[in-house]
Amino acid sequence: MKKIKILVIAPYDGLKDLINEVAYDRKDVEVNCFVSDMLDGVALAKSIQYKGYDAIISRAGTAELIESVTELPVIDIKVSAIDMMRSIKLAQNYSGKFSIVGYKSITETANLICELLQYDVEIKTISNISEIDDCLAQLKKKGVSLIVGDVITTNHARALGLNIILVTSGRKSVLNSFDEVTKLHKIILMTQRKNILIKDILEKSNVSVISYTMDKKINYSCIKDEMDSYNEILIEIEKLTDVLIKEKELNIIKKIGHNLINIRGELLEFEDSIYPTFYFENQKTAIKPFDDAVTYKNILDSPQISFDTFSTSSDILKDIIKNAKSYATLQNPIIIYGNKGTGKDSMAHTIYQNSNYNRNPLIVINSKYMNEKKWISIFESKNSLFTNSNFTIYIRNLHLMDEMSQKLFESYFLNTFVHKRNRFIFSCINGYSKSFDNSTLLYFIKNKLNTLPLIMPNLNQRIEDIPSMASLYLNDLNLKYGKQVTGFENEAMELLQENNWINNVDQFKRVIEELIILTDTFYIKEETVIKVLSNDVLPKSYNYIHSLDLSKSLDEINKDIINLVLNEENFNQSKVVARLGISRSTLWRKTK
Repeated sequence: MKKIKILVIAPYDGLKDLINEVAYDRKDVEVNCFVSDMLDGVALAKSIQYKGYDAIISRAGTAELIESVTELPVIDIKVSAIDMMRSIKLAQNYSGKFSIVGYKSITETANLICELLQYDVEIKTISNISEIDDCLAQLKKKGVSLIVGDVITTNHARALGLNIILVTSGRKSVLNSFDEVTKLHKIILMTQRKNILIKDILEKSNVSVISYTMDKKINYSCIKDEMDSYNEILIEIEKLTDVLIKEKELNIIKKIGHNLINIRGELLEFEDSIYPTFYFENQKTAIKPFDDAVTYKNILDSPQISFDTFSTSSDILKDIIKNAKSYATLQNPIIIYGNKGTGKDSMAHTIYQNSNYNRNPLIVINSKYMNEKKWISIFESKNSLFTNSNFTIYIRNLHLMDEMSQKLFESYFLNTFVHKRNRFIFSCINGYSKSFDNSTLLYFIKNKLNTLPLIMPNLNQRIEDIPSMASLYLNDLNLKYGKQVTGFENEAMELLQENNWINNVDQFKRVIEELIILTDTFYIKEETVIKVLSNDVLPKSYNYIHSLDLSKSLDEINKDIINLVLNEENFNQSKVVARLGISRSTLWRKTK
């Protein structure tokens, strides 16, 4: 058995002799003992503490100071009641007035004895060497001529001409300190073995770990060799530290490099300190991570326009957002109807953000890129996305799911009750096809799963939101293209609100981007909007027009004339407005 190596700093020669005598009879310790007091003892401990010692033993104030400068365990040779009683009895034989002065380890025991035995003795506790002389001088003025205390106090007392009695430690106190060292050493060894075991378990597991201090310094790390893009992962995790501190826990999936990384974070508490700790591993999935069929979103991701915070002026949209937030807190699945580009994905994300499952990732499955084979791989894989619990799974473009996949999907839900473990959101274009509108899958989702409906309005139904949306898009596009466009001329904004947005928000975003590319001023002008909106509709061929049909209405005849001139002028709008004597805005309105 390996002996415990102990550094002992004794404040007086007699204690050193007693310590060596006690250590000689023990087979479990190896002791090196030095005589030194207070500051000299601290300096000695600092200079030799790393020479293979397992613990340090000292006494009273010296032990307190050493403990503040070393990482080794420090054991105080405590003053026993018998040690203190012996010193007080000696002092009581003295004919003059005496007082007990020392550090807490001395005076605590003295107070206990004097209280129990009702001794009327003045006891002074010091916490710093600088207090000793003033304390002794005041006692001397009061007529105290004998000081009972530890080495440092009695040395100062002797220098002031006072008599002294040194509180010494007996054999029992020394034995107790050695026993305390051996018990503590066993605990430390046990903890070290556990730490080695835990470290070994972590290193042999598939999970990588990084633990930080609160000031973002790495406290511990265990990174697996198979983890690619380590630097990118580290950068991403460092960004998440503040989020983890705020949220207390998180679980996200990020695409980093060519891999999907599952990152789980929690705050670990140890010895009154908090350590933000992350566990991460490659996400195993039946679908390849670069496949557009399955993507992942997290609570930290936000759509360009979030319905959670968007201030809409549309009463229709206000009601839908209110309903969506109410539905978000429930377990029921939700189906979002709406034409292409109406913001169904943003609404799904808003529901996810306001749900009870937002600490886990949002799994997005796009039916457009799915087929029967991919659905089977998801359903049957041991790494199936659907084996999770408390996740939000958003299946978009439901109307594009082929008939065989629909049957598989319905059967899987019936047999696994996956919707009881997770939150499902669906989206589709209503009226896309009669076969889908009349499908058993849609009936099953709506009626058997008790799915709650939301119907997204077309952009043309909420044109009052166009100015707000345009401002948000302009802000992002200014950053993208290094522009400083601050808004629209009134006439330009009116044209945007009068336009027929066939493809809704998707079309609107594309038009705003084209407008900012063509604008070099602070405001987007009317003529720029006319140009972009005119080009937004592919020109029709009017080669078949050889004569005007005078049976039509006047408005229709005027439109035919304009189209004929446009065709003749090869769609040069400047030449057309010059020939017809009309403005660009009139030309644009007439051709709508």
